[in-house]
Amino acid sequence: MTCSRFLPVLFLPCAGIAAPFASSVVSYSNLGAGIYGVPSAVLGPPTRWVKDTIHGGPMQRVAPSIGYSTWNVSPENQPLLCTINPGGQITVEFDPPITNRRGSDFIVFGNALVACSEPIMFGTNPDAAFVISGADYIEPMGVSVSQDGLTWHTFPLTPFQGADGYWPTQAFDASGIPSDFNRPVPSDLAREDLNGLSLRSAIDAFRGSGGGTAFDLSTVRQKAARFIRIDGNGGELDAIARVIDPTLSRKLNP
Repeated sequence: MTCSRFLPVLFLPCAGIAAPFASSVVSYSNLGAGIYGVPSAVLGPPTRWVKDTIHGGPMQRVAPSIGYSTWNVSPENQPLLCTINPGGQITVEFDPPITNRRGSDFIVFGNALVACSEPIMFGTNPDAAFVISGADYIEPMGVSVSQDGLTWHTFPLTPFQGADGYWPTQAFDASGIPSDFNRPVPSDLAREDLNGLSLRSAIDAFRGSGGGTAFDLSTVRQKAARFIRIDGNGGELDAIARVIDPTLSRKLNP
């Protein structure tokens, strides 16, 4: 099934701040089943909490982290992300468009995770769990941008330049402070830099960022992008965020 329609806006930005997250779904096709096939799940901010009745402790919830990926539904039973099957796609709109600025311009969030020494769950001690050089869970998908919805420009596909690639979503820092979903992970951070670090130190390496894969419009020689399309391979999409100056984005990441 292919659909082309506008879905309701789920996020209203603060006055004077451009919409920080994708505001509408323009089209989609061949999404996942059930809770993983609701296109509006990709609008608004990335996931802060996942409902987990097995590992979620007394409140039955776990925050997405370097070693715990987004899945299932929210504690309020709302869908959190879409699976985009091979041959499928989902296209979202930013209003106003994302503009090319120095450095990264937008961030795509999936449900990646990196290998850790133990399962991450409610009550995990961030000083006793460690990042290891094991099999990470990433499913990089193609990302394209357009100013008019007709002419598309596609980013080279790599583990660090693909939707649902590096980096995982990090909902909170190690002290429990909400991370900034509109701030990219430091560009000089390499995957091997995390090997052997405690979970706390690995989270600190994100420097307050909420994770995700950052993209620079300069890579595809574009000054702006109104539409972003993710082409599926079975990976997941949680949200797409505009990069915003940290002094403003603090208002959007309470």
